[in-house]
Amino acid sequence: MKYLADTDVLIDHLRGKKKLDPTLLKDGVGISIITYGELLYGAEKSINKEKTKQTVLDFIKNLSIAIINLSEEIIQKYATIKAGLEKKGQRLDDFDLLIASTAMSDSLVFLTGNIKHFSRIKELKIFDK
Repeated sequence: MKYLADTDVLIDHLRGKKKLDPTLLKDGVGISIITYGELLYGAEKSINKEKTKQTVLDFIKNLSIAIINLSEEIIQKYATIKAGLEKKGQRLDDFDLLIASTAMSDSLVFLTGNIKHFSRIKELKIFDK
């Protein structure tokens, strides 16, 4: 696996706004367990809850997207990044920090549409077309 996808990238793919590049999928794309939770939360809020949830589950299964659980290493990375950003007077949502920490802990390139948002984490390798 080479890439970790952020929630926004997957939502855009599912809505047909911007599909994931097949060459990226071939190299292997994973998601954080946090992203998985955000996708399921979105499905729970939708008008057609069961259909949307099944679409999410099928999408992950059909594209062989790995779900990466939190680990002690990821949590330690999260704590270090959060403290460093706070010292600079910057903040990021805890879920965003956990997702970014997952990419960093597994040395994965991060796929996101929120480049400006995540560029505050200097060590994070963000995919740039």
